[in-house]
Amino acid sequence: MTLTLVKSPDEAAETEPLTLAALRHEIDLLDSEMVALFQKRLELADRVGRAKDAPTGGYVKLRPDREQAVLAHVLQGARPDTRDAVEALWREVVGHGLARQGQLSVRVWAPVEPARAFDAARLRFGRAAELKTERDPQAALAFAAEGKGVAVLAINAGDPWWMGLRREWAALSVFEGFGRDIPTSLAVGRIDPGALPRGDRVLVTAGGDAGDGSGAGRRGLDTHHGWTLSLTSAPVVPGGPEGCVGAIA
Repeated sequence: MTLTLVKSPDEAAETEPLTLAALRHEIDLLDSEMVALFQKRLELADRVGRAKDAPTGGYVKLRPDREQAVLAHVLQGARPDTRDAVEALWREVVGHGLARQGQLSVRVWAPVEPARAFDAARLRFGRAAELKTERDPQAALAFAAEGKGVAVLAINAGDPWWMGLRREWAALSVFEGFGRDIPTSLAVGRIDPGALPRGDRVLVTAGGDAGDGSGAGRRGLDTHHGWTLSLTSAPVVPGGPEGCVGAIA
């Protein structure tokens, strides 16, 4: 005959806290390891900042192409249910690393749903960046043109500021889009053209949005007096005759 030992309610109550304590102890150990790894990464970021060549032409220190490649590598090891959390954590880590080389300043203009645009910019650039709102898109563009920071501006918000990317703000490039399928705002800055991310090219052109001569169609984002802001998958060159003013991943 086999005897089965049944724990009393008092014994079960004593076992549960021990299990919880063990789990909390394991979390404490992981927290200590994470802090040590984070500090080591900051030290390596400092060394990279001192070793790399300083950008010429007044470009900001951001390398969207490098960030895109590293983030893709990081997300390969993330489970589908943790991808958003992993990306948010990674952007915070990178943001603090960049801040060691000088705080990044971001100006946000979004007259419609400003909190949404501000939150998207905060997620993209991290809490180490300095974020401020602007009431005037031209002021945000002028700030970005100085090369000391970047601007995040809403589109389809009643102001065709993007037309200036082919005119007085030609030194600025689009390097990020915010929105799931169709961008609702764009980030611009003095970005080295060779550091733009791989992805859709952003076009500012006169006329419609039927195509760009490469066989690739355009997806319109905004229009104003015969001018169109659109995306294309064609590998057009920024600053070229096609009207490419940047790229988004």
